Amino acid sequence: RGGFPALNLGGTPQAVELYAFAPGLDPASIEVNLERGVLTISGERAADVSEREENAAVHINERFAGRFRRVVSLTDDIDPNGVSAQYGDGVLHITLRRQESAQPRRITVH
Repeated sequence: RGGFPALNLGGTPQAVELYAFAPGLDPASIEVNLERGVLTISGERAADVSEREENAAVHINERFAGRFRRVVSLTDDIDPNGVSAQYGDGVLHITLRRQESAQPRRITVH
């Protein structure tokens, strides 16, 4: 708890869905890597308060600024070629498809 960005992680039989709540980021500054079942999200968020304003007084500053990195260990059934990421409205949505062999199948009995 308390890390940036905040994460929601869930899944279906076909995919794992991850939502990272990171408003105010430039999508080009977000790096997403998947290596050996470990998903890493990293980047940097600029400070809102300008350091050039010497006379500015900040009374409360609860918004995170600086470099961040989140690491999530995944199950071994993720297809490394089936990963997609979209960023919009401050939310990074990553879909990680499960390998075809790991998906449940119904076997017809004759």
